[in-house]
Amino acid sequence: MKKYLFSLLLILFLLLLTIPAAATSLWSDSAGDIYQDKEKEFIVGDVVTVLIDEEVEATQGATTSVSQGNSISGGTGVGILDFLNPFSYNYSDADNADGKTERTAEFEANITALVVDKFPNGTLKIVGNKTVHINGEEQLISLSGIIRPEDINEDDNTISSQQIANARIEFEGEGIISAKQHPNIFQRILNWIF
Repeated sequence: MKKYLFSLLLILFLLLLTIPAAATSLWSDSAGDIYQDKEKEFIVGDVVTVLIDEEVEATQGATTSVSQGNSISGGTGVGILDFLNPFSYNYSDADNADGKTERTAEFEANITALVVDKFPNGTLKIVGNKTVHINGEEQLISLSGIIRPEDINEDDNTISSQQIANARIEFEGEGIISAKQHPNIFQRILNWIF
């Protein structure tokens, strides 16, 4: 009897082993790649390096054409004015003018800007200033605008100036060379005379 009971238990045990086990995995496909970095969360006070690469080209043209004419005529004099001879006067004038201006500017620089505000939609307001002194010349670069965090390169925390909304980029210089570019009134008068 024990032998049958043992055989029966052995058969039940083997049957239990053949039933597939249903279990949940510790890994979830929705969790994503565990080695992938999450998007960096930027806050006010963080810094972003802006790679300025701007090229501006403008052409403006104008054409003007003006013409006018006058004509006066008179007949012979009557009465005491009979000595007047018939006369006529014709005058015409025409002016034409063409003008065209072209301007091209390129500007490349790097500037690190500070995040000064974060909007509810996640966009960031940045502001940056950079002053460089070279050979007695002072160059000032100012930048401000709105950027999206997803446009920032995660490897080196940089963004192109082409991806800045409401961008305001200014480049000013002071020194000997800059002064020569903007002569004073006395120099302008001498240049006009001579």
